[in-house]
Amino acid sequence: MAACFPISCRHTPMPKSSVSPFARAATLAAILLILFNPLGIDLYLSAMPAMQRHFQADVAISLSVFIFSLGLGQLLFGPLADRIGRKPVALGGLLLYAAAAYLASRSDSLGGFLGLRALQGLGASASSVCAFTLVRDCFSGNAAAQRYSLLNAALNVVPAMAPLLGGWLTARWGWQSCFLALAGSAVLAAAWLAWKMPETRPAASSAAGPAMGMRQVLATPALRRYGACCCAALALIVSYVTLAPAVLIARGGVDSTTFGLLFGGNALLVMAASFLGLKLIGRFGQKAMLRYGLNIMLLAGVLLLALSGQPGAWHYMLPIGVLSVGFAWTLGPASGMAMAPFSQGAGRAAALLGCGQMLFAAGVSAGLAALPLPGEWALGATVLLLAGLCRWLTRPAAAIRENPH
Repeated sequence: MAACFPISCRHTPMPKSSVSPFARAATLAAILLILFNPLGIDLYLSAMPAMQRHFQADVAISLSVFIFSLGLGQLLFGPLADRIGRKPVALGGLLLYAAAAYLASRSDSLGGFLGLRALQGLGASASSVCAFTLVRDCFSGNAAAQRYSLLNAALNVVPAMAPLLGGWLTARWGWQSCFLALAGSAVLAAAWLAWKMPETRPAASSAAGPAMGMRQVLATPALRRYGACCCAALALIVSYVTLAPAVLIARGGVDSTTFGLLFGGNALLVMAASFLGLKLIGRFGQKAMLRYGLNIMLLAGVLLLALSGQPGAWHYMLPIGVLSVGFAWTLGPASGMAMAPFSQGAGRAAALLGCGQMLFAAGVSAGLAALPLPGEWALGATVLLLAGLCRWLTRPAAAIRENPH
């Protein structure tokens, strides 16, 4: 296993062959922090019809508001985490998330609700950037790629389970209960993290000013090269989700129950592939796994084009299953290699990486949804374009030197 060690100035590095209790606690904290991103999106999906009746308006825009805030907020909280530490930023983000969710449950106007969703997205951005930073602070090489794969697996537990839980809460206590559950879970998480979460920020992280640090981070070839792979992988999965209702329900005739089962089943597939990828990284290394992941996504693009127009759900979900495995095997290694140079300034790097992923995914998925083309054809062509570009960027001839800042 690659070196796994805490680099906080308050802790002594452990031997390379072991994972310290400190690093293990940081991993658990990162997993807990990252869960609040998908929870803020998926838990209340089943409550949307009830919310539309309450507000007498379409509330779907609240998803876009949350995601936009989640992306841009990382540019604020990443440098702040480098300056004052990971723990205060993470705890502050969770408390902001909890307060916004609680007030959203009591909102009577759509405008006020959307403003609170923006604040909730800001809270999620703080917890998200700290989750990715914690991993880089404590792990390097293949071990870091494995932990990023673990975060990806954890992220996909929520889409598989949260809509069912949200539907049960809404049927039992109304749509407000979904946001009360979000608030309560954030408070409980903050309490646990205040007790157990280690501070991992290296002392030298606060030495450079935020503006200079951001310029240095953005100029790093590894972040641009492997960050592009992260952006492409997330954009393709978000595009699949965006196009799925039109392909499967509107044109394919799939009922809502079957659609939910297909959606949840694919999330479980991503989770399983992420766990498998975690093991395979240890065997083959992160660079090989990145190549395998991109090649599998290219295969998915070919299948989407070849099966376009065929009857039944399988013509879409079979290639999507292949795409999801490629996504799982790409994102962990690409995240690890994008973050590798940043033993200092990891918060800034995580902020740029996270913001870029969210905004690029939102732009690509919205663009594909607006095209007057069959969804599977548009997605297949985009998969070939983006995965092919990433394969070219990461070819052996383009290998780069990754110098820590």
